[in-house]
Amino acid sequence: MESLFDIKESEKYGVVLTVRDAEIADHFDDYLAEQCYVFTEIKFYECYVEFYFGQASCVEKVNYIVESYTKLRPNYQKHP
Repeated sequence: MESLFDIKESEKYGVVLTVRDAEIADHFDDYLAEQCYVFTEIKFYECYVEFYFGQASCVEKVNYIVESYTKLRPNYQKHP
């Protein structure tokens, strides 16, 4: 099974989170804003959504947020 969430760090954009399901990305965006008070830039593509956290973020913190989110919604951890 492939993970729905992929975190990478870009020199230009800082930490970028890719979510491979638009509906889950929408729920995750709500979680970021309502539960974590974290705001990101979002770009929508045909098969995935990217969240740009910026230069001030770090992979470890974004990973912690994703892990916290998936603990609340265990069915969202893996892509069938």
